[in-house]
Amino acid sequence: MSVIETFSKPQAVSMADEWFELATADHFWMQWRHRLLVRALRREGHQVRNALEIGCGHGVARDMLERDLGIPVDGCDLNRTALETAKPGKGQLFLYNILDRKPSLLGRYDAVFLLDVIEHIGDDTAFVRAALRHLRRGGLVAVNVPANMFLFSEYDRAAGHVRRYSPSGLRKLLDSCGVETQAIEPWGMLMTPLLFIRKALLCRAKRSETIRTGFVPPNAAARLLLHGMKNLETALPFRMPFGTSIFAYGRLRSSVNA
Repeated sequence: MSVIETFSKPQAVSMADEWFELATADHFWMQWRHRLLVRALRREGHQVRNALEIGCGHGVARDMLERDLGIPVDGCDLNRTALETAKPGKGQLFLYNILDRKPSLLGRYDAVFLLDVIEHIGDDTAFVRAALRHLRRGGLVAVNVPANMFLFSEYDRAAGHVRRYSPSGLRKLLDSCGVETQAIEPWGMLMTPLLFIRKALLCRAKRSETIRTGFVPPNAAARLLLHGMKNLETALPFRMPFGTSIFAYGRLRSSVNA
């Protein structure tokens, strides 16, 4: 079990605990998102010596980042049960509400990752601003969110999503928080028909099975197909015009945390 430093009281969060059991490092979606993030960091050429993943949950994304970036990635969450399942890594784990703004963590990091977190938050603007307080001047923020409200389904409700985003809406949010956005990249375009099918199927599925049905491929053939979609789309030499998720990254304007 990892050592968890406690800076805030544990709180109930708008996130299905079952998701943590299913979101493993070999899941096609986790690998797809991770590939985009690592590629963006390498393309940007921004020197990252340390990072903070906010809403790290069980730490699988953090493990993958530490492995491929070779840097310590601290992780924080308010779900102690999820944190207790995280493996020890190069970085530290915190039970921490970023709205508490612990002084020793403010302005400490070269990069902050918000990977499928802000769609769970009612006031996403206040949350992103609080997250950015943990960056050094000119630091990098990377965000991933689900895309397009017309894809909102019972899966989103079960997962604790408040909303899905449009590229323009995400850009507007980041700009209002003091981020100079470098890229907005929709992804998962090839999965769009599958999410329409998922939306229809989940209307008839048992509520207790919504997360598993909506996230886990039903058989080996489906897993192979989805991994193939991941490999094909990420190999294309252009960005997708739309998708089922949106990845964005940018730099904190130097005047924001001055």
